[in-house]
Amino acid sequence: MLCNSDSLSSHFRRSSVGIVLAHLLLTVQAGGQPAALLPRDNVQVDNAIAVVVEDQVITYQDVRNEAARLADQVRRTSRNAAEFQQRMQELESEIIQGKIDRILIIKAFEDKGMQIPPSFIDNEINEILVRDFDGDRSRLLAYLRENGMSRSDFRQETRKEIILRYMRSQMRQSEAVVSPVRIEEYYRENPERFHRDAAVHLRMIQLGGPDSRQTAAQLIAELEEGADFAELAREHSRYRRQQGGSWGWDNMSNLREDWREIVASLAPGEHSSPIDAGPGDIFILYVEDRREAGVAPLREVREEIEEILVNRMAREAQERWLERLRRDAYVRYY
Repeated sequence: MLCNSDSLSSHFRRSSVGIVLAHLLLTVQAGGQPAALLPRDNVQVDNAIAVVVEDQVITYQDVRNEAARLADQVRRTSRNAAEFQQRMQELESEIIQGKIDRILIIKAFEDKGMQIPPSFIDNEINEILVRDFDGDRSRLLAYLRENGMSRSDFRQETRKEIILRYMRSQMRQSEAVVSPVRIEEYYRENPERFHRDAAVHLRMIQLGGPDSRQTAAQLIAELEEGADFAELAREHSRYRRQQGGSWGWDNMSNLREDWREIVASLAPGEHSSPIDAGPGDIFILYVEDRREAGVAPLREVREEIEEILVNRMAREAQERWLERLRRDAYVRYY
């Protein structure tokens, strides 16, 4: 049987490929002792089996590849080598548990006889292409080559991520609606969570090449005559064309220091003069909207608080569900 297409489409249109899974420490082995962490001294174990989940295998290399992507971040936030090693071991344990849960969730979906229509996978891949690769298929293919993935592998991974999101959304939909009283209590008890730094919704046109100054002057003239900034960005900007040059909301403190004063002087709907940023690089900035610093009023964060509380209930329900899946599954550590 197929998943309900209306519920799927309404959820997936808003979602990215990633899914936030609850991370736990590694399940203990028989006898009450923690499962062994990944050996570090013998590279020959990399392709050896770490865990078998039902009929699927997780290798040491699978885990290490994923951990390697976060190693630099862990190293930067560790105070010393011993803390770095400990945190990497904890990370590997979380990765293993996440991979186990991922397999069990997908199996639960398939055991119910449900399927993802091919059109949903096609649409998701197209969204990824536009969102992450500016619609440039050659960049997507280069990314797949760099990560050792074929198109078929990528399609399968996309299908699995859609399943994970769908199953999580079903768990979320099963939760009760949060009462207004709980929302107001959370707002009163957590004012620091709703403090907003001064922020700006910025668009920009980035030009490059020997004719960039001439092109910038032409674009400024068109803007002064009332041309739409987003349309000009789609035609001329080197980056974020598909988004009309939009970089979304960002805190003023995160902007380049030499741009802050320029952006601060612009009212919503105003653009900067051309900014020379180096050999051939010219930027034109445009303020779509801005937000002053302070605690956001409840009316602006009510939906955010409801989302937080619903997510909390959904995580608790998901954890109970995952515990049942783990209890009934065949999982063997090596």
